[in-house]
Amino acid sequence: MIALVDCDSFYASCERIFRPDLEGKPVVVLSNNDGCVIARSREAKALGIPMGVPYFKVRETISKNDVAVFSSNYALYQDISSRVLETIRHFCPEAEPYSIDESFLVLDSLKSSDEIAFAKRLRRSIKRFVGIPVSIGIGQTKTLAKIATMLAKEAKEGVYDIAAQKDPDSVLAGIDVKDVWGIGGRQSKKLRAIRIRTACDLKYAEEGWIKKHLSIVGLKTVYELRGLRCFGFREVPDNRKSICVSRSLGVYLTSYDELSQAVAFYASLASEKLRAQRSLTDTVTTYIATSFHTDDFYWGTRTIRLETPKNDTPSLVKTALEGLKLAYIEGKKYKRVGVLFTEITPYEVQQRGLFCDTGQSVKLNALMHIIDKINFEANKPMIWLAAGGKPNSQKWVASASMRSPRYTSYWDEIPLVKV
Repeated sequence: MIALVDCDSFYASCERIFRPDLEGKPVVVLSNNDGCVIARSREAKALGIPMGVPYFKVRETISKNDVAVFSSNYALYQDISSRVLETIRHFCPEAEPYSIDESFLVLDSLKSSDEIAFAKRLRRSIKRFVGIPVSIGIGQTKTLAKIATMLAKEAKEGVYDIAAQKDPDSVLAGIDVKDVWGIGGRQSKKLRAIRIRTACDLKYAEEGWIKKHLSIVGLKTVYELRGLRCFGFREVPDNRKSICVSRSLGVYLTSYDELSQAVAFYASLASEKLRAQRSLTDTVTTYIATSFHTDDFYWGTRTIRLETPKNDTPSLVKTALEGLKLAYIEGKKYKRVGVLFTEITPYEVQQRGLFCDTGQSVKLNALMHIIDKINFEANKPMIWLAAGGKPNSQKWVASASMRSPRYTSYWDEIPLVKV
């Protein structure tokens, strides 16, 4: 059997761990620059606050109903996510992290024959050890476990085993086809056109039509609904095939010098992620954009190829700034900056150019390793590239005026207890 552990209202639940006074009260979390609502507690959903709505549009509702509002705190969320996964693996070693708030489990190797009892015990343990409420769905396949988790969120004990139901088809008949994992809105329109409206309809759909119109992935989904495992299991996620660091700016920038600092900083962050997965890139894309809400909207992007794949910060920052020079138009007010790395390859299989300075590459690799180690152990930037400015002091940094402390990962933000 397969289980899916899904953290309930994850970002909002993370905020509640150190704020027990918010239990039972509506909580929302905002995106970068405090732009849109990206997470809501159940109480906030009950107030009709939609996902993705701009903050200013619901400010009155939030004020009227005393809703707690937080700027996104990704350092906290990522650390709590790691703690949840660690707890899961204590109970079930075969765990695959699917997203920051979801993990698949393979229950076949467990000695327990009662999956529901196991799931209840796991759910209680995660709540006790980490403080996060979770829902757990159980099914023969990943697709069925996904559906079971949707139903677990409404179940009294937060656990649902679709295989244990007397008539699983009647359960699937109550699930809209667009809510099936991997289908979505666009594919569901094709299915509705031939009267496939529910997960049960999809389960018994004609295989040839599905393969022709939804590809082999759609056919695998059909087989998964029938209880046949088609989607593999990975305990260690694959390396990213592209890495992007993009942010809305806290203020409008007009000068090239100001933009170059932002581009250099984001290229530095992207290069750190690249080295963390032991990869190289030979394609760097820089883009800048004005606000979508202006009449003279401009999106400038330039891509530059390197002679040989690299992952050191100086080389990648230099390349990103070359792209900025080509994309920049004087006189515009820029509101968004981003750097994208593509054509990513593993470090172990790198192919050097004929005129590559091997000695310089070895020195740069050693330097980057030391800098990354120092910054990792300090858990904050201690050494950085001057071109990107001092971290957290740049004037263009996105607004996060309502961010909670990073309780679990920054020494100077650890909660104090008065005795």
